[in-house]
Parts: sequence; structure tokens; C-alpha cells
Amino acid sequence: MTPHPHADDARAEATPSSQILRFLPGERFLHWALAGPFVLLYLSAALMVVFYNEPYPRDFRYAFSIAHRVVGVLLIVLPPLAFLRGSADWRIHLENMREGWRWTAADIRWLLLFPKHAINPKVELPEQGKFNAAEKINFMMVSAFYPLYIVTGIMVWLPGVAFVAYLSHYAMAVAGVPLVLGHIFMATIAPDTKVGLSGMITGWVDRNWAKHHYRRWYREHFEPREAVLGLSEQLKQTAQVRCGSCATVQSFPSWDDLIARAFQVEPLVCTACATPMHLVKAKDQHRAVEWIVRHLQTLGANEPLEGQRASAAA
Repeated sequence: MTPHPHADDARAEATPSSQILRFLPGERFLHWALAGPFVLLYLSAALMVVFYNEPYPRDFRYAFSIAHRVVGVLLIVLPPLAFLRGSADWRIHLENMREGWRWTAADIRWLLLFPKHAINPKVELPEQGKFNAAEKINFMMVSAFYPLYIVTGIMVWLPGVAFVAYLSHYAMAVAGVPLVLGHIFMATIAPDTKVGLSGMITGWVDRNWAKHHYRRWYREHFEPREAVLGLSEQLKQTAQVRCGSCATVQSFPSWDDLIARAFQVEPLVCTACATPMHLVKAKDQHRAVEWIVRHLQTLGANEPLEGQRASAAA
């Protein structure tokens, strides 16, 4: 038998891509608007500490001090500009903030088990959402310290309060060192996690990697879509519906056509007794596709879908 000329194309459409979109442009802009200045600030601060005892006139330390202040201004300016640049993604930013500050028992277990997992990969970690527990800690640190860094950094330039501000600024910087270094290590060196760096560069990551590391997020956002993609061939077959009033089976060119009828793009009426048929209750029509998908998964495309009586849907 000669295969259909478009069979391979149809299978390709039904097969999920190996890459999935993890971060939108607005998310990536904001990340680098914060990460870039933070890394440069830590680097310039470390150089100032190294050259603290430089013999006078301390040219190197003075140069690094100027660079530190310039980058500090960038830390103040760039994140708001990134927000404006990605204003269309404001809902995603709000969701990320809620996710970053929302903790569950699974997050606590993840933190407790992660050291064991690092030694023995066979130790299974709890499912995580869009961010794992370590990333949440880093997010919370940046969210809390960002305004304090700016306030104390500006106060260092002012007479009278410079010393107290310097101590606070320095203490926050020291407290953040493990988180910053840990984040950089996991993103660029650790073999198991550096794969995800592409998500902050192009936005796309490997599907299997995301499914393994962010199982709950993947399940909530991609598995329902995969179920529909996997049924694309069945959706192109002839669809049948059994009337709830007279039990007459009515055929449609495809399940796609039936879905259009279910959403009232075209009226769905029994051709035998002229009774309107409803696949779901009128107040819950958004679940029509889900019902059809479940029907195809359990009974198949050749079994008629049972329609409800018009009175039952009222």
C-alpha cells in the first residue's frame, strides 16, 4: 500500500516539538537587566576589597569605585526600562512574583533532599513549579535586597550617614554571595542544570529537561496540549453524535467540525427530530473540547458522542 503523501507531515504536526517556550522576551529582558548589573557590581566590589590596601594614591581602587557607582546607576535604571520594554508581559511578571514567594511542603522537601540528590542522582526530588526552591530563594533575595541596595548605595555617597549605610550595604552583599555564586554555578557549570540557560537566552529549552526538572509546571502548561496534539489524526476523522431525544446518530465531516458546532459557531441540531443538542451545559461550554478529547481517548473516533437533551442543558 502506498502511504499518503501528507502522512509524514500529519505525524510531524501530531508530535510535540523537542523544544518548548519557557520564558517570554519580557521575562528575559528583566532577568538580564538585573543579573548583568548584579554580576558587575559584585565583581567591582571584590576588586575594591582586593586593592583596599593599595599604596597611595590608590589609582586602581578609585577606578573600580567609579565603575561600581556607574553600574549602580544601571541597576537603578535598567529594570524599570525592562518592565516598560516588556509591558505586554505584565501578567507573566505578576504570576512569577506570586510563584517566587509561594512556598509549599514540596519546596521544603526539595531543599532538604537536594544535597543528597547532588551526590546521588537516584534520590528523587519533589515536583516543582516554574521555579524550584533554590531559585525561589534567589528570587526572594533579589526582590528584598534590590531596593535596600539602591537606598544604602545612594546613602554611601552622602555625608553623615555614609558609614552606617556602608556597613548595611556590605553586609547585604556578603549575605548574597552564596546565592549569587550558586545561581551562576547552576546556570553555567552544573551539567544537570546548565541546559536551562538557553531559556534565558532564546526563551526555549529542551522539552524532556523541563519535564524532569519542573514537572508540575510542565504538567499544568503542556500536557493538556500534548493530549490534543496526539489526537490530531482522530480529529480529522468523521465524527458521530447520538441524539439524546430520539437516539438518531448524526455524522459530521470531522471532529473539528463538531467542535465548531459545540461552540455554537454553527447550531447543533438533530437532523431527524430537529431537537437542539448540547454537548455540555450552557454555563460550562468551555469544557466541550475536554469532553471530546476524553471521549476520543476512551471510546475512539468511531463511537458516537452522546448528546444531551435541550431541556437538560437549560
